[in-house]
Amino acid sequence: MTDQAFSEKRKYPRINKHFLLSYFDLNDPLVRHNASQLKNIGLGGLCLVTAKAFSAGTRMGIELKTPFLTEFVHLKGTVLESKEKIKNIIYETRIQFDELELPAQAVLTKLIEHFGHEKGIEHNE
Repeated sequence: MTDQAFSEKRKYPRINKHFLLSYFDLNDPLVRHNASQLKNIGLGGLCLVTAKAFSAGTRMGIELKTPFLTEFVHLKGTVLESKEKIKNIIYETRIQFDELELPAQAVLTKLIEHFGHEKGIEHNE
């Protein structure tokens, strides 16, 4: 499925911005990974570049650093797909968020409102 097809299926718009984040398998939370690139993020989920493939259905934790808070925003979600981009090196991993807690939802909403006017927002229109 193409990126445009995913964009058209999305319930929420996403912004293409780079933020610091770490991610981990909720079954092994002590092993943390830093993302080299966050491709996009919205209220429904995110797409990031990872150094390993994750199986669809893997439960993930994400700690996102934004310009609006000094502490990390904690998110949880499920891997929808981990697509190999460079063999055995780089994977594009799509994660759908669980129901967001109010603080996380508020921060993501503020990010989308703040950065949504810039080039790079993907709407579902």
